Parts: sequence; C-alpha cells; structure tokens
Amino acid sequence: MVETLSDGQATAPHGADVASPSRQSRSGSAVATRAERGDTVLRLDAVDKRYPGVHAIKGVSLAVREGQIHALVGQNGAGKSTLVGIAAGSVSADSGTVEIDGEVTDSPTPGWCREKGLAIVYQEPALLPDLTVAENMRLGMPAHARPSIADQVGWAEKILAQWSSVVSIDPRTPVRELRPDARFVVEIARALAEEPKVIVLDEPTEHLLPPAVAELFELISEHTANGGAVVYISHRLNEVKQIADTVSVLRDGALVGTFDAADVTEQDVVNLVVGRELDRQFTRTSGDGRALGEDLFAVSDFSGKRFEDIGLTVRAGEIVGFAGVEGQGQRDVIRALGGLGGHRGSVRVGDRRVDPSSPSAALKGGISYLTHDRHVEGVLGGLSLRENASLSALRRIATAGVVSRMRERKLTSDSFQAMHVKAPSSEVDIATLSGGNQQKVVLSRVLLTDSDVILADEPTQGVDIGAREEIYGILRSAAAEGKAIVVLSSSAAELEQLCDRVLVFSRGHIARELVGDDVNEHAIAQAALSATDQREKAESGAGRVSFWHRMSRSDLTPGAILAIATIILGIVAATQSDTYLTSRNFSLVLPLLATLAFFAIAQQVVMMIGGIDLSVGPLAGLLVVVASFILSGYRTPIGMVLGVVVLVVVAAVVGAINWSLITLVRINPLIATLVTFTALQGIALLLRPLPAGKIDPFFLSYVSGTWGFIPVMAVVAIVVAVGLEFCLFRTTFGIKLRATGSAVKTADRNGVRTKWIALCAYAGCSVLVVPAAILLMVQSGTGNASIGDSYTLASIGAAVLGGASIFGGRGSFVGALLGAVLVTQINTVVQFLGLPLYWQQWLLGGLTILAAAFYSKTRTLTERK
Repeated sequence: MVETLSDGQATAPHGADVASPSRQSRSGSAVATRAERGDTVLRLDAVDKRYPGVHAIKGVSLAVREGQIHALVGQNGAGKSTLVGIAAGSVSADSGTVEIDGEVTDSPTPGWCREKGLAIVYQEPALLPDLTVAENMRLGMPAHARPSIADQVGWAEKILAQWSSVVSIDPRTPVRELRPDARFVVEIARALAEEPKVIVLDEPTEHLLPPAVAELFELISEHTANGGAVVYISHRLNEVKQIADTVSVLRDGALVGTFDAADVTEQDVVNLVVGRELDRQFTRTSGDGRALGEDLFAVSDFSGKRFEDIGLTVRAGEIVGFAGVEGQGQRDVIRALGGLGGHRGSVRVGDRRVDPSSPSAALKGGISYLTHDRHVEGVLGGLSLRENASLSALRRIATAGVVSRMRERKLTSDSFQAMHVKAPSSEVDIATLSGGNQQKVVLSRVLLTDSDVILADEPTQGVDIGAREEIYGILRSAAAEGKAIVVLSSSAAELEQLCDRVLVFSRGHIARELVGDDVNEHAIAQAALSATDQREKAESGAGRVSFWHRMSRSDLTPGAILAIATIILGIVAATQSDTYLTSRNFSLVLPLLATLAFFAIAQQVVMMIGGIDLSVGPLAGLLVVVASFILSGYRTPIGMVLGVVVLVVVAAVVGAINWSLITLVRINPLIATLVTFTALQGIALLLRPLPAGKIDPFFLSYVSGTWGFIPVMAVVAIVVAVGLEFCLFRTTFGIKLRATGSAVKTADRNGVRTKWIALCAYAGCSVLVVPAAILLMVQSGTGNASIGDSYTLASIGAAVLGGASIFGGRGSFVGALLGAVLVTQINTVVQFLGLPLYWQQWLLGGLTILAAAFYSKTRTLTERK
C-alpha cells in the first residue's frame, strides 16, 4: 500500500530510510550518467497474448533504455508479469517480437534471453527447492559466466557477501530450507551477478526486510550507473517514485501510456492504474463507528520458541496490530496461535479454551490464520479457485459429509465478487492467476470459515493499490460483524490505517502498546526501532550449520543408516549360523545382490525426475527372451558385442516409448509405465510362451566371471552407482536432472531442457536394466518371459529405502545400491534364522514404511528449523 502524508510527499517503503547517504551519492552519479545515455536495450513490439477466456496482453509495445529505471505498474491481472515473462522467454506470445541489445526474435527462450543480456527476478523466485543455493545460482547464470562446479560455493559466497549485513546465507544450504526473504535475496543476488544489459525485478521488495530493500536500491543504482537498465514492477508507488526515471502503466492488458516519472504524481499514477479518480485519503478505523464488544480473544502466559510470556486480549469488533523489527517474535506468535508452532500457555475464544496444536485444531476452536507465504503455504496448485476457497469451510457446505455443490458455488462466487477476483471462472486452476488474485482467493478461504478470530499475517502482500483498499474494507467489515482480528504487517502505514491498537514486539516480548493518537506511522516505526537495542541481522534459517545438521539433510544419510542395519542383521545371522560368513554363501548371494542393484539404480534414475517405471521387470524378461534368439548359438566375440548392442537398442526404444507417453501424451507415469508393463509382458510371452531357447554358454561364462567369490558384475554395479553419484552432484547434467525433478516449470525458466532431460532419464533407466537382464540370463540360461517380474516392486522398495523421494529431486544412487544390499540381506537372514518366507515380505514392507516415514519426518524438521 502506498500512503501519502498531508503534504503529499511519499513515505519510505516498509518504514525504512532507503535514501541513506551512500544511496544518495550513488544515485546522484547515476542521474548524471543516465542523461548521457539513451540506447534501447529492451524493446517489445506489438506483443499479444491470449489465454482461454482472457486477453492478457493487447498489442503492447514498450522500449527500455540503458542507464534508466523503467517502472511498470498496474493492478493485479493487468498483465505485468505476463509481459515480462514474454520478454524473458518463459511465456510464449501469440504475436509480436522481442529485441534485446539489438537482437530480435519472435520466439525467445529463457536461454536465448539470458545469453543476450536479460536477467529476471520473478514474483515467485525461480529457484529449485532441492538444489543448494550455490547450485541454483550457478544454474541460472549464462553459460559464459558460470563457474566450475568445484568453485561454485566460493563463487556464491563472494556474491552473497554483498548482503551479509542484512542476511546470512550458507551457499551449501538447500533452497527449501530458506525463509521467503532469504530466497528473494538469493534470486536478486544471482540476477545482479549476471551483470545483464537489463534486469527485470517483479515485486522484488514484497518479502524483503527494510535493510535488504535499502541494499537492493543501492545495487540498482550501481547497475544503472554502469549503463545497465532496470524494469521495476511494484505496487508500492512510493518506491516507484523514489527510484524510477520512467513509468509505464498497464490496465487490462493494454498499455495506458509511458511517462517521465518526474512529471506524474503518485495520485496521477493511481488514477491511471485504476482508470478512475480514487480518493486515497483515509480516516482512522477507530473513528468509523464500529462498536467494540466484550473480550473475545484472550491469550495469557503464551510462550514458545523465540517468544515468552505473551499476554493479550482482543475485543469483539477490534483490530489489533503486531509490529516490530523482523525477527522479534511477532511472526512466531501469530503462527503459533494459528497452530503452526510449538507453544505453551492459555488461549481462549469467548468462554471456551482452545489448544491450537495444529491448524485444524485452531480452526475448530474458532481461529483462522492467513499465511504470509502464499506460494508455499497458501495456494493449492492444481485445484480450482472454488476448491481453494472452500477447503477450510467444508463444514458450512456439507451435510453428513456430503458437500452441497450449489451451496459451495454460491458461497465462493459471492466471496470472489466481493473481493473482485479477476478470473475467467471459478473452475480454472489457481496457478493461472496473478499473485494478487491468488492472495484474494486465499483470503476468501479464511473469511469463508466464519471463524470468531482472524489472524492476518501480511494480508495485502503482493496485491495492487485498489485491491489493498478492498482488503482493508473487508477486514473492517469482518470486525464490524463482531470478529476479533489480529494483523501483522511490516508496513507501519498499513497498521495505522487498519488498527485500533498496535502491540510492538522486541526480543520475544510485547515491549509497548500503542493506543489512540499514538497509532500512527511515525510512532509505530519509532517504537519498533527504539524497542530493540540493536537491529539484528535477519535470520534466514540458512546461516552456517553444524555438522550433524548437515548430515541430517544429506541425501547420503539414508544409505549410512541402511549400511548400519545391514551390519546388524549380518551379526545376528552370524551368531545363529556358522555358514553365513563363508565364501560359498557369498558366492550365492552376491549375484542376486548385483541383479537387484542394477534394477534399483535404474529405478533411481527416473525417480530423480519424479517418475516411477513399473516396466523394468517385464523389460528384463523381454530382453532375456530376445537374447535367447540373438545370442542362442556359439557366437564370436564380435557377435556377442553386436547382440548386447541390440539389447541396448531395444531397451532404449522402450525408454523412449515411456517418455513419449509421459511427456508428449501427458499420461501419469504410473499409468504409462503400467501400460508398457502389460505390453512388454505380452510381447515376451508371445515370443516365448514357455521358457525355451538356449543362451550362448560362452557369453554367459564371460558375464558370470568372479574374482575369488566376488562376481565381476557386483563390482561393476558398485562402480556404476558411485560413478552416477558423482555425476549427480558434480556434473552439469546431474544438476539439471535434480532440477527437473525438483520443480520442472522452474527448471524450464532457468533454461533447462526438461523434456530432453526426461528422455535421457527414461532411456537411461531402461538401458541400466540391460546388465540386470544379463545376470538373469545367467540364472535361467533360457528365454524366460516372466523371470524379471518380481524385480519391479523390489527395485522401487530398494530406491525408497535408499532415500529416494517419489516426488523427485532427491535421492542417491549409492543409497539405492545400499537399499538393494539391505533387501538381499533381509532375504538371506530370514532363511538363516529359519523363519517362514513370509517374514521377508513383512520385514521389507515394514522397513520401507519406517524408512519413508523417518526420512520424511527428518526432512520436515530440518526445513522447519
């Protein structure tokens, strides 16, 4: 929200003194430099884009000149993010051209735009959650500017050092563990490190703390002083007026006009944005005639991590604000009250006691929480607007557990109309909406619960000027209906406009309460700063971490646990049988281990991109059948090699078919590979209805060779697992493989050819089945169509035991190998202990469930920390 003082001067963003002495000196030289430049570095010509039911961009032409900060403003849904997405190559225009530094194209790609000199910071950071900070920063750089993988951590440390005064980030930290403000710092730091001709910043300050905003503005000034250009998108017009040279206004997908920033006032821009005169003066909410009732929300002796002995009451119809320098406990308190943090103490809503031990428990007790992190905790991607909004209000629209669709549509449509949500219909995927409209839908969900208490954490984050006024009105209306409302905001001006009282936090305590005339922007900002002796560095949750913390989040940790479990089972078996630790036993077990190891490694490849290949078992059976034809006689060495080549080609074709069904036809991986499973099984049985044919014994003698009692193929399996592990973390392809599984759309934005990576993964998985099939040939000696069927589920179990995520992005080939070791060990030990064979299934199934639950819980706790 942009506020004006009585004399019409703009206030500083977030209450920060952005125009520091260093900032003033740098911007002064920048202005002089800009006057001497004027070459166009980014030009959009007649760009047009339509979505189903929406004309998003209507023939927009725009020119951005070097040495200038070009602001792009407009309401949510006006087309700002779509327009810059077209400029960055992440959105395909229906018509029009993009020109960057003199190079023109009508079909830009993210890679082309990056190489030509355009960098972009999206409203939602284009970071891969399962990659480290350093890996993300390197991946997003142009090819000519990327450091080597070995040097990426030191390189990232130097870049992030510019932000060390406001946030501490360890480059080795997975992005999923960063707080929202730290993620934006990483994205901005990466973009500036490219030294681009033009950098696009889409709402860059929404999640930044005041010191980081000041640092960003200084770096922007340095960039333009050196001849770069900036496209700056923001709803905060005070920021726009503070730093911009030129302002372009979009409304309903069309360009209203481009103006010299010095020639328009904030009020002029507001009127252009909304298309009408909008009175931006406001009166204090305590004077709007609302009658305050009895105490409705009471908290006492409330303590938890980063806060202690919190006591407060909120009356019915009252709006109470939480303020303070970030990190002083106010956000921890409001999240704990909403069921998202550990706590102890008393919470009462009316005359009933509530234990907000979880969001559902808080909601059941009459407390509804609006999150500040819309992207991670608010929006349910893949669901419609209607489903997103009604999810928490199902009790209002269901009878005996059956949802009334008519009542649901009535409630949600009325809410969307009141919130002025811009969308083709309530049935579209919420992911297709602009950030501000997503925020309105999330707020609708909170209001539809009809809770007595509403906890609003940064309620207007990422919404436009008009929408902020609408949200203010909605919160006031909710208060007028007798609800108790708590608002946490980093904007003192917002708290002034909304709140009857403001509680200022410092070091986990309520340091001061402001009431009456003291509830004003100046007093709130002064109280927040004076209540804290020293403005502390923002905690990102991503500073230097301990060795044990690093181990707990390592993808190799599950493998280490499996190794320990394997050793323990071995000790048990050795104490019960003298024949367990003999070369004869190992010579029988190790070939079985090698076979399962290749299957598990193959499965791990596709699991890295979030897939599962159910066809690996029947594929192995088909390969054994094919080998019974092409390797049936006494072959020459060349003939044997050609036969293996044929097997590899057959496997690669099967992998390509799987990829086509999944990526091109867009069938779910489970269904697609289940179809392939059935087809391969049918073909193999058609060729060999019964086991028949004889595979060349000389060929089998080559592949079944041993070093003592250790099979050569077991050594090969270990070498393959270690080699792929190295590639996964130390090669560009491995990082792109993990990126594709971590977040495919974000990987696309970073220039990763995700379809090509997926093709390599599915083809690679099938090719890795070839050595497993060869080992099965040794076991059968004939063409047996069903010999590999049992390995499909075993391969998945081994990979999951090794720490693989079924959602992609995480896993370890060494872990998959050790998972195969544990599965084989279980089967062996059960026999040595004389237990019934069904114990193999019980132990394997139980351990798989325990492993998945343990790894999931460990990672969840790590991310929360």
